[in-house]
Amino acid sequence: MKKTLTGIIRAKEAIVIIIIVIFALILSFGSKTFINSTNFESLQTSIAPSAIIAVGMMILLISGVFDLSVGSVMGLSGVTVSLFLSYNIPVPLAIAGGLSVGLIFGFFNGFLVAFVKVNPLIATIGTLYIGRGMVDALLRGERSYGVPISQQNFIIIGTGKTLGIYNMFWIMLIIVVLAQFIIQKTYFGRQLYYIGGNYESARLVGIKVRRIRLATYMLSGFLASLAGLLATARFEISSKFLGYNLELQIIIACLIGGASIAGGQGSIVGALFGVVFMSLIVNLFNIMEISSFWQNIIVGSILILVIFLDSYLNLRRRRALV
Repeated sequence: MKKTLTGIIRAKEAIVIIIIVIFALILSFGSKTFINSTNFESLQTSIAPSAIIAVGMMILLISGVFDLSVGSVMGLSGVTVSLFLSYNIPVPLAIAGGLSVGLIFGFFNGFLVAFVKVNPLIATIGTLYIGRGMVDALLRGERSYGVPISQQNFIIIGTGKTLGIYNMFWIMLIIVVLAQFIIQKTYFGRQLYYIGGNYESARLVGIKVRRIRLATYMLSGFLASLAGLLATARFEISSKFLGYNLELQIIIACLIGGASIAGGQGSIVGALFGVVFMSLIVNLFNIMEISSFWQNIIVGSILILVIFLDSYLNLRRRRALV
Protein backbone atom coordinates (compact mmCIF):
# COMPACT_ATOMS: atom_id res chain seq x y z
CA MET A 1 0.00 0.00 0.00
CA LYS A 2 2.77 2.43 0.92
CA LYS A 3 4.58 1.73 -2.35
CA THR A 4 1.35 2.29 -4.31
CA LEU A 5 0.71 5.59 -2.51
CA THR A 6 4.27 6.74 -3.10
CA GLY A 7 3.91 5.85 -6.77
CA ILE A 8 0.71 7.93 -7.05
CA ILE A 9 2.36 10.94 -5.40
CA ARG A 10 5.43 10.69 -7.63
CA ALA A 11 3.21 10.33 -10.70
CA LYS A 12 1.35 13.51 -9.79
CA GLU A 13 4.63 15.35 -9.25
CA ALA A 14 5.95 14.13 -12.61
CA ILE A 15 2.81 15.35 -14.37
CA VAL A 16 3.14 18.77 -12.72
CA ILE A 17 6.82 19.01 -13.75
CA ILE A 18 5.90 18.20 -17.36
CA ILE A 19 3.14 20.84 -17.35
CA ILE A 20 5.52 23.42 -15.84
CA VAL A 21 8.09 22.73 -18.58
CA ILE A 22 5.38 23.06 -21.25
CA PHE A 23 4.15 26.34 -19.75
CA ALA A 24 7.70 27.67 -19.54
CA LEU A 25 8.35 26.79 -23.18
CA ILE A 26 5.10 28.41 -24.29
CA LEU A 27 5.91 31.57 -22.36
CA SER A 28 9.50 31.58 -23.62
CA PHE A 29 8.57 31.34 -27.28
CA GLY A 30 5.31 33.26 -27.05
CA SER A 31 6.51 36.33 -25.19
CA LYS A 32 9.76 38.27 -25.19
CA THR A 33 8.96 39.68 -21.75
CA PHE A 34 9.13 36.24 -20.10
CA ILE A 35 12.86 35.73 -20.70
CA ASN A 36 14.35 38.73 -18.94
CA SER A 37 15.94 39.38 -15.55
CA THR A 38 13.08 41.54 -14.32
CA ASN A 39 10.51 38.81 -14.88
CA PHE A 40 12.69 36.13 -13.27
CA GLU A 41 13.16 38.38 -10.23
CA SER A 42 9.41 38.91 -10.10
CA LEU A 43 8.84 35.15 -10.20
CA GLN A 44 11.30 34.63 -7.34
CA THR A 45 9.54 37.14 -5.11
CA SER A 46 6.09 35.78 -5.93
CA ILE A 47 7.03 32.10 -5.58
CA ALA A 48 8.96 32.38 -2.30
CA PRO A 49 6.20 33.65 0.07
CA SER A 50 3.55 31.41 -1.52
CA ALA A 51 5.80 28.34 -1.31
CA ILE A 52 6.57 29.04 2.36
CA ILE A 53 2.84 29.14 3.12
CA ALA A 54 2.30 26.05 0.95
CA VAL A 55 4.75 24.09 3.13
CA GLY A 56 2.50 24.62 6.16
CA MET A 57 -0.64 23.97 4.15
CA MET A 58 0.75 20.73 2.70
CA ILE A 59 1.64 19.45 6.17
CA LEU A 60 -1.94 20.18 7.28
CA LEU A 61 -3.42 18.48 4.20
CA ILE A 62 -1.24 15.41 4.73
CA SER A 63 -2.67 15.15 8.25
CA GLY A 64 -6.24 15.54 6.95
CA VAL A 65 -7.09 19.20 7.63
CA PHE A 66 -6.49 22.64 6.09
CA ASP A 67 -6.31 26.33 7.01
CA LEU A 68 -8.24 29.08 5.19
CA SER A 69 -6.86 31.85 7.42
CA VAL A 70 -3.28 31.85 6.08
CA GLY A 71 -3.86 34.84 3.75
CA SER A 72 -5.28 36.94 6.59
CA VAL A 73 -2.45 35.91 8.89
CA MET A 74 0.07 36.87 6.21
CA GLY A 75 -1.50 40.32 5.85
CA LEU A 76 -1.92 40.92 9.59
CA SER A 77 1.69 39.93 10.30
CA GLY A 78 2.91 42.42 7.70
CA VAL A 79 0.79 45.17 9.23
CA THR A 80 1.94 44.27 12.75
CA VAL A 81 5.66 44.41 11.95
CA SER A 82 5.28 47.68 10.01
CA LEU A 83 3.43 49.31 12.92
CA PHE A 84 6.04 48.13 15.41
CA LEU A 85 8.81 49.52 13.22
CA SER A 86 6.94 52.82 12.83
CA TYR A 87 7.15 53.20 16.63
CA ASN A 88 10.92 52.59 16.44
CA ILE A 89 10.75 49.21 18.15
CA PRO A 90 14.02 47.31 17.46
CA VAL A 91 13.88 45.16 14.34
CA PRO A 92 14.37 41.79 16.14
CA LEU A 93 11.48 42.56 18.51
CA ALA A 94 9.30 43.78 15.63
CA ILE A 95 10.00 40.55 13.73
CA ALA A 96 9.18 38.51 16.84
CA GLY A 97 5.93 40.44 17.18
CA GLY A 98 5.01 39.78 13.57
CA LEU A 99 5.77 36.06 13.85
CA SER A 100 3.80 35.78 17.08
CA VAL A 101 0.64 36.71 15.13
CA GLY A 102 0.87 33.45 13.21
CA LEU A 103 1.60 31.41 16.32
CA ILE A 104 -1.43 32.88 18.10
CA PHE A 105 -3.77 32.30 15.17
CA GLY A 106 -2.31 28.84 14.65
CA PHE A 107 -2.82 27.95 18.30
CA PHE A 108 -6.41 29.21 18.18
CA ASN A 109 -7.17 27.27 14.99
CA GLY A 110 -5.50 24.13 16.31
CA PHE A 111 -7.29 24.35 19.64
CA LEU A 112 -10.68 24.74 17.95
CA VAL A 113 -10.12 21.88 15.51
CA ALA A 114 -8.21 19.42 17.71
CA PHE A 115 -9.73 19.94 21.15
CA VAL A 116 -13.14 21.59 20.60
CA LYS A 117 -13.76 19.45 17.47
CA VAL A 118 -14.88 22.38 15.33
CA ASN A 119 -14.90 21.61 11.60
CA PRO A 120 -11.69 23.02 10.03
CA LEU A 121 -13.75 24.84 7.39
CA ILE A 122 -15.82 26.71 9.99
CA ALA A 123 -12.94 27.36 12.38
CA THR A 124 -10.53 28.77 9.81
CA ILE A 125 -13.16 30.80 7.93
CA GLY A 126 -13.89 32.43 11.28
CA THR A 127 -10.25 33.31 11.90
CA LEU A 128 -9.93 34.41 8.26
CA TYR A 129 -12.56 37.08 8.89
CA ILE A 130 -11.07 38.00 12.27
CA GLY A 131 -7.63 38.50 10.72
CA ARG A 132 -8.91 40.47 7.75
CA GLY A 133 -11.06 42.62 10.06
CA MET A 134 -8.03 43.40 12.24
CA VAL A 135 -6.04 44.41 9.14
CA ASP A 136 -8.81 46.80 8.08
CA ALA A 137 -9.08 48.19 11.62
CA LEU A 138 -5.32 48.84 11.89
CA LEU A 139 -5.00 50.34 8.40
CA ARG A 140 -7.71 52.96 8.47
CA GLY A 141 -7.67 56.72 8.08
CA GLU A 142 -4.24 58.05 7.18
CA ARG A 143 -2.83 54.50 7.30
CA SER A 144 -5.24 53.18 4.64
CA TYR A 145 -2.48 53.22 2.02
CA GLY A 146 -0.08 51.30 4.25
CA VAL A 147 2.67 52.00 6.76
CA PRO A 148 6.04 52.71 5.09
CA ILE A 149 9.17 51.02 6.44
CA SER A 150 12.56 52.75 6.51
CA GLN A 151 14.71 50.35 8.57
CA GLN A 152 17.23 48.97 6.08
CA ASN A 153 18.22 46.02 8.27
CA PHE A 154 14.62 44.80 7.93
CA ILE A 155 14.14 45.72 4.26
CA ILE A 156 17.28 43.75 3.29
CA ILE A 157 15.45 40.54 4.25
CA GLY A 158 13.10 41.02 1.33
CA THR A 159 15.22 42.97 -1.14
CA GLY A 160 18.71 41.59 -0.52
CA LYS A 161 20.37 39.01 -2.75
CA THR A 162 22.99 36.29 -2.31
CA LEU A 163 24.70 34.90 -5.42
CA GLY A 164 22.19 36.82 -7.52
CA ILE A 165 19.18 35.14 -5.87
CA TYR A 166 16.81 36.91 -3.48
CA ASN A 167 17.38 36.10 0.19
CA MET A 168 13.69 35.25 0.58
CA PHE A 169 14.07 32.61 -2.13
CA TRP A 170 17.02 31.04 -0.27
CA ILE A 171 14.94 31.05 2.93
CA MET A 172 12.14 29.31 1.04
CA LEU A 173 14.51 26.63 -0.31
CA ILE A 174 15.90 25.94 3.17
CA ILE A 175 12.37 25.56 4.58
CA VAL A 176 11.35 23.24 1.74
CA VAL A 177 14.41 21.00 2.20
CA LEU A 178 13.99 20.81 5.98
CA ALA A 179 10.26 20.13 5.78
CA GLN A 180 10.72 17.46 3.10
CA PHE A 181 13.34 15.75 5.27
CA ILE A 182 11.04 15.87 8.32
CA ILE A 183 7.99 14.34 6.64
CA GLN A 184 10.00 11.65 4.84
CA LYS A 185 12.69 10.66 7.32
CA THR A 186 11.31 11.24 10.82
CA TYR A 187 8.74 9.56 13.02
CA PHE A 188 6.85 12.86 13.30
CA GLY A 189 6.47 12.91 9.52
CA ARG A 190 5.19 9.33 9.44
CA GLN A 191 2.68 10.22 12.13
CA LEU A 192 1.24 12.94 9.87
CA TYR A 193 0.50 10.36 7.17
CA TYR A 194 -1.00 7.95 9.71
CA ILE A 195 -3.30 10.66 11.09
CA GLY A 196 -4.34 11.78 7.62
CA GLY A 197 -4.93 8.21 6.48
CA ASN A 198 -7.08 7.22 9.45
CA TYR A 199 -7.48 9.60 12.39
CA GLU A 200 -9.20 7.15 14.75
CA SER A 201 -6.76 4.33 14.06
CA ALA A 202 -3.83 6.68 14.69
CA ARG A 203 -5.37 7.71 18.00
CA LEU A 204 -6.00 4.13 19.04
CA VAL A 205 -2.38 3.07 18.43
CA GLY A 206 -1.18 5.79 20.80
CA ILE A 207 -0.30 8.71 18.52
CA LYS A 208 -0.93 12.06 20.26
CA VAL A 209 -3.22 13.19 17.48
CA ARG A 210 -4.54 16.33 19.16
CA ARG A 211 -1.10 17.61 20.13
CA ILE A 212 0.24 16.98 16.64
CA ARG A 213 -2.76 18.71 15.06
CA LEU A 214 -2.22 21.72 17.32
CA ALA A 215 1.50 21.79 16.45
CA THR A 216 0.81 21.61 12.70
CA TYR A 217 -1.65 24.50 12.84
CA MET A 218 0.86 26.59 14.80
CA LEU A 219 3.53 25.74 12.22
CA SER A 220 1.19 26.78 9.40
CA GLY A 221 0.44 30.08 11.14
CA PHE A 222 4.14 30.71 11.80
CA LEU A 223 5.05 30.13 8.15
CA ALA A 224 2.20 32.39 6.98
CA SER A 225 3.56 35.12 9.26
CA LEU A 226 7.08 34.59 7.95
CA ALA A 227 5.80 34.94 4.38
CA GLY A 228 4.01 38.14 5.37
CA LEU A 229 7.19 39.61 6.85
CA LEU A 230 9.25 38.74 3.78
CA ALA A 231 6.68 40.22 1.39
CA THR A 232 6.34 43.38 3.49
CA ALA A 233 10.12 43.78 3.57
CA ARG A 234 10.15 43.36 -0.21
CA PHE A 235 7.51 46.07 -0.77
CA GLU A 236 8.92 48.30 2.03
CA ILE A 237 5.34 49.07 3.08
CA SER A 238 2.43 47.19 4.60
CA SER A 239 -0.74 46.66 2.60
CA LYS A 240 -4.29 45.72 3.51
CA PHE A 241 -4.41 43.64 0.33
CA LEU A 242 -1.40 41.46 1.20
CA GLY A 243 -2.50 37.81 1.21
CA TYR A 244 -6.02 38.65 0.03
CA ASN A 245 -7.69 35.49 -1.39
CA LEU A 246 -4.30 33.74 -1.36
CA GLU A 247 -5.48 30.75 0.66
CA LEU A 248 -7.41 29.16 -2.23
CA GLN A 249 -4.44 29.50 -4.59
CA ILE A 250 -2.24 27.79 -1.98
CA ILE A 251 -4.70 24.92 -1.57
CA ILE A 252 -4.94 24.53 -5.36
CA ALA A 253 -1.13 24.47 -5.57
CA CYS A 254 -0.94 21.75 -2.90
CA LEU A 255 -3.64 19.64 -4.56
CA ILE A 256 -1.89 19.96 -7.92
CA GLY A 257 1.36 18.99 -6.17
CA GLY A 258 -0.01 15.68 -4.89
CA ALA A 259 -2.06 16.46 -1.78
CA SER A 260 -5.58 15.18 -1.21
CA ILE A 261 -8.52 16.70 0.65
CA ALA A 262 -9.00 13.24 2.18
CA GLY A 263 -5.52 13.42 3.77
CA GLY A 264 -2.64 10.97 3.94
CA GLN A 265 -1.01 12.08 0.67
CA GLY A 266 1.42 14.72 -0.54
CA SER A 267 4.99 15.95 -0.34
CA ILE A 268 6.66 19.30 0.26
CA VAL A 269 8.45 19.19 -3.08
CA GLY A 270 5.06 18.62 -4.71
CA ALA A 271 3.73 21.74 -2.99
CA LEU A 272 6.65 23.73 -4.39
CA PHE A 273 5.94 22.44 -7.90
CA GLY A 274 2.29 23.37 -7.47
CA VAL A 275 3.21 26.92 -6.45
CA VAL A 276 5.53 27.25 -9.45
CA PHE A 277 2.67 26.06 -11.68
CA MET A 278 0.24 28.62 -10.24
CA SER A 279 2.87 31.39 -10.46
CA LEU A 280 3.43 30.63 -14.14
CA ILE A 281 -0.31 30.81 -14.75
CA VAL A 282 -0.50 34.23 -13.05
CA ASN A 283 2.57 35.30 -15.03
CA LEU A 284 0.81 34.21 -18.22
CA PHE A 285 -2.28 36.20 -17.21
CA ASN A 286 -0.18 39.34 -16.71
CA ILE A 287 1.80 38.96 -19.93
CA MET A 288 -1.36 38.36 -21.97
CA GLU A 289 -3.15 41.18 -20.07
CA ILE A 290 -6.10 38.94 -19.18
CA SER A 291 -8.69 40.84 -17.13
CA SER A 292 -9.18 40.01 -13.45
CA PHE A 293 -12.64 38.49 -13.83
CA TRP A 294 -11.36 35.99 -16.42
CA GLN A 295 -8.46 35.19 -14.10
CA ASN A 296 -10.93 34.37 -11.31
CA ILE A 297 -12.99 32.19 -13.66
CA ILE A 298 -9.88 30.26 -14.77
CA VAL A 299 -8.53 29.79 -11.22
CA GLY A 300 -11.97 28.68 -10.02
CA SER A 301 -12.19 26.20 -12.88
CA ILE A 302 -8.76 24.80 -11.99
CA LEU A 303 -9.90 24.37 -8.37
CA ILE A 304 -13.02 22.43 -9.45
CA LEU A 305 -10.95 20.29 -11.82
CA VAL A 306 -8.29 19.31 -9.28
CA ILE A 307 -10.91 18.54 -6.60
CA PHE A 308 -12.83 16.40 -9.12
CA LEU A 309 -9.65 14.50 -10.04
CA ASP A 310 -8.72 14.14 -6.36
CA SER A 311 -12.17 12.70 -5.56
CA TYR A 312 -11.98 10.35 -8.54
CA LEU A 313 -8.53 9.03 -7.51
CA ASN A 314 -9.66 8.56 -3.90
CA LEU A 315 -12.73 6.63 -5.09
CA ARG A 316 -10.54 4.35 -7.20
CA ARG A 317 -8.18 3.82 -4.29
CA ARG A 318 -11.04 2.87 -1.93
CA ARG A 319 -12.46 0.44 -4.50
CA ALA A 320 -9.04 -1.14 -4.92
CA LEU A 321 -8.86 -1.79 -1.17
CA VAL A 322 -12.24 -3.54 -1.06
